[in-house]
Amino acid sequence: MKLALALFAFALAAPAAGMDGHWSAQFAGGKNAAAQPSQPFSFDLKISGAGVTGSVALPGKKKPRVEAIENGKLDGTHLTFTTSQKGKKPVSFNWEVTLEGDQLAGSRTRDGARHGQKFTAQRN
Repeated sequence: MKLALALFAFALAAPAAGMDGHWSAQFAGGKNAAAQPSQPFSFDLKISGAGVTGSVALPGKKKPRVEAIENGKLDGTHLTFTTSQKGKKPVSFNWEVTLEGDQLAGSRTRDGARHGQKFTAQRN
């Protein structure tokens, strides 16, 4: 019985452990992909149980804009969190990420928007 519980706990933790680390990502181009090339960015994820911490580094004018992951939650292979863009008009983004094999796929949606930006990520 103890062995069965240990194996079950390991099976639940295995997908989460697969998300830890540094990921290189890019947003998909817009409706006119030729006019809007993909935008690279990166994730640094740290999974602890069902909690997630880390950061997202997005392109900036001169250097990357690093935003802390807030309210991170993991449910199996599905991860949700928020980030906040500071400035004159602060903006919050909701992220939904799914582990699909050896890559991440998901979307980032601005608070109040109907549609988000899709992206994919590969582990570094």
